[in-house]
Amino acid sequence: MITLIKNAGRVLVLGLCLAGAVQAASMKEVAEAVKAKDFDTAFVQLKELAATGDPVAQFLLAMMYENGRGTEKNDEEAFRWYKAAAEQGHASAQNNLAQFYLKGKGVKANPEEAVAWFRKAAEAGNAVAQYNLGLRYAKGEGVPQDLKQAFEWYRKAAEQGNRFALFNVAYAYATGEGVEKNLVEAMKWALLSADAGFKRGAQFAAFLKPNLKEEELKQAQEQALAWKQAKSQVAKAK
Repeated sequence: MITLIKNAGRVLVLGLCLAGAVQAASMKEVAEAVKAKDFDTAFVQLKELAATGDPVAQFLLAMMYENGRGTEKNDEEAFRWYKAAAEQGHASAQNNLAQFYLKGKGVKANPEEAVAWFRKAAEAGNAVAQYNLGLRYAKGEGVPQDLKQAFEWYRKAAEQGNRFALFNVAYAYATGEGVEKNLVEAMKWALLSADAGFKRGAQFAAFLKPNLKEEELKQAQEQALAWKQAKSQVAKAK
């Protein structure tokens, strides 16, 4: 789940970039307060903006309640504001709301409702939600277990660079869970996971290496490089 625990200022400022032009001046003031680590002021400003119905402000306010920034931690209020933003289509809020339903934070646990919100965010293209929805299918949590569906959602998240999903795709190819076993593909995705900074990805790549022929390893490395280059080109074009 997206949190403010370690990088409160950075996460909040990133969220502020999503605000509409109508609220630009006010959100700029919030950003300045966050950069100054004046979370008390930022909280008051966000609360005012959230009350006007701004979904970005509602999402950021929920995070502050969840993590006790500028106010005391309050899961019930966090749930309330995540839900308000989620109902307006804010994908990250939908993902976080799903986590609250899953864990029973601020609301009675409801795995089925969690899956419904993960799905909304995942279908909107949110990579974290796609990964989380894949986990639900893998575990049979709130939905019947379906390893093929789990793989498909992991793959969608992996294509967006989610490092955890990159690893899970690698593992699926290595074990044949939800997809046909393919060690070259497994190595490719393990290398990508490692490159994304996931330690287990590097460990898994080292584990897989003895099981591949030299030409297979080279093929996996070339495919991983091609994937990264393609993603880099797409990013530059935006």
